[in-house]
Amino acid sequence: MTMKSIMVHAGSDSAFESRMQAGLDLARRFDGHMSLILPRPTQDYVAFDMFGGAHFIAEAFDAAEKERAKLCARIDERLKAEDVPWDWQLFDGTTSDALINAGRLADILIMSLDEAGAPGIARTWVSDVVTGSRTPVLAIPASCKQISFDRVMIAYDGGFEAANAVRAALPMLMAATQVRISEVETLPEEFPVTDVASYLSRHGINAEIAVAAKGDQSVEERLLAEANAWRPDLLVMGAYSHGRWRETLFGGVTKFMLGELGIPVLLAH
Repeated sequence: MTMKSIMVHAGSDSAFESRMQAGLDLARRFDGHMSLILPRPTQDYVAFDMFGGAHFIAEAFDAAEKERAKLCARIDERLKAEDVPWDWQLFDGTTSDALINAGRLADILIMSLDEAGAPGIARTWVSDVVTGSRTPVLAIPASCKQISFDRVMIAYDGGFEAANAVRAALPMLMAATQVRISEVETLPEEFPVTDVASYLSRHGINAEIAVAAKGDQSVEERLLAEANAWRPDLLVMGAYSHGRWRETLFGGVTKFMLGELGIPVLLAH
């Protein structure tokens, strides 16, 4: 299994460099194609008056279009030196809607995480896209220089979302040197962690199992402690669970891990 269609959220923000580098790394590793997805939020150029009317601010839109063209030209010049095929795709609408629409036929979509301890708009975009589409998202810290998956940790809770994340991550798991399936023991399991190990073994992946007692910590605190102790290059987890963790939508464990871990996270819904 492999990843051939790799889509990257493009933009003029400072974190775009890390996203693009991750896209290049994956495209090289899996001999894939990188598409740079550039949202064009036309709703940002609509003004409303006090009488309920609205009008399009053409001057502002034209100025933004020129900036987008400059961005594309600058990145094109840089990518000429890379050994990866790429293209641009522009989508109208909000950032979340543009990425959801672009990702319909993507193997993976690369987005950014907010810096640890500093919640921002990036986490909202990730949550919107993961829960609004069926495309797995690789969310990476802005400070990430390159993507590595020598050591991969799977956060498993017995839910559909965690299982979907494992399937989405198979190409990375097959390339990994070490794989650990981590579970925080809370309630009896309907789909035990050993099922994941058996599934992975059929793909030639020898994974170790680590079940941690919850103790007096929350599930997210215990899982974070496990990740900090084992120090994986990548975390694989479901983005929203109806299973034993009983998260609210993109809250609880998922939200905590995205804000505190500081490593790339592969998410699926």
